Amino acid sequence: MSERTPADAPRWSARDLLAPTAFFLGALLIAAAVAMGPMIGSGLQKVPLSIDQTSVADGSDGSTVLDRCSLDAPAATVLEAHLQQRRRVVAVRPADSDVVTLQAGTALGVDSYLVDGKRVDADKVCKEETLTAIIDRVTLDRRTAEPHGLSSVQYDDARAAVPVPDRRGRTYVFPFGFDAAGDYFDPVTRQTLPLQNTGESQVDGRTVARLRTLVPDTDLGALGTDPRGVIVRPASWFGRFPGVAPTTELTASLHHRATVDLFVDTATGVIVDQRVEIHEEYRFTDQTARSDRSLVDYRLTNLNTVLTGDRRTRTDGADAARSRARPVRWTTVIGPIGLGVLGVSVLVGGVIVVRRSTAG
Repeated sequence: MSERTPADAPRWSARDLLAPTAFFLGALLIAAAVAMGPMIGSGLQKVPLSIDQTSVADGSDGSTVLDRCSLDAPAATVLEAHLQQRRRVVAVRPADSDVVTLQAGTALGVDSYLVDGKRVDADKVCKEETLTAIIDRVTLDRRTAEPHGLSSVQYDDARAAVPVPDRRGRTYVFPFGFDAAGDYFDPVTRQTLPLQNTGESQVDGRTVARLRTLVPDTDLGALGTDPRGVIVRPASWFGRFPGVAPTTELTASLHHRATVDLFVDTATGVIVDQRVEIHEEYRFTDQTARSDRSLVDYRLTNLNTVLTGDRRTRTDGADAARSRARPVRWTTVIGPIGLGVLGVSVLVGGVIVVRRSTAG
């Protein structure tokens, strides 16, 4: 029996290896196309750890506020004013692959007042230009954007933050591709309220859902959140009341109600813009009002305004939505389609090579 020598061994040409290589590479590309979305794209469909968003909202014409300096004057003064709200939302710790903590600082202030028909810089009327300031901190589940862990709201520099252990509802961000409006958490009144989808529109080229909630009349004085939630002043400071002596001290509590509209990018959950209509007024407490019928229907405006995001805020919001959507689209749509088409093309090429080899 003779032994096979190296010269007798089969010789493989490049053409012989081309078909197996094509089948292997094509199958690999198709497998990558199938796996890219679930493995990579799914991981990107979370609330980012890099959120740092600033927004500015201007008050409507005809906004009115209680002059803060009149709190120490002989009588209350309500003035027309130009208001502006600034908010910055930043991702902070604790944060990991499952949760992220958002810290939102919101301040509402007066730019100018209308005095005797003339616009006057706020600091020339009253040095206290800030009306309200809130720091809201909440840990979220990165997939659902729902509160998951610690939460607190601070209403005053001189007071500790108020813990919110049972917080529910979204305030600053929604999840990717959400299909239900869900609930809204209102930091001012610390209430969870249902959202209603009132339709879709376009903001800077992005499709947004308009989600609305109504914040019911809430006694902030009873909540103890606003540092001026309860004020005690002589009757003459509020006005004139038949049968009530000017020097009689009266107690009034601050009531708040609002309509909140969120314009949410339907693909990414980014809040591109928002509109908030706020009405606040002081009313005499039940105990005070019972002392004289003329006090029952008294109302003193603290704040009336409609806040709407400026052009820069809407543009930045739409840009943030685009930047979040881009990598997800590449890894869940464009990438898989490209790899799938390329994989099928390589497999077809392998089949053609095999057929030609067989025919030859």
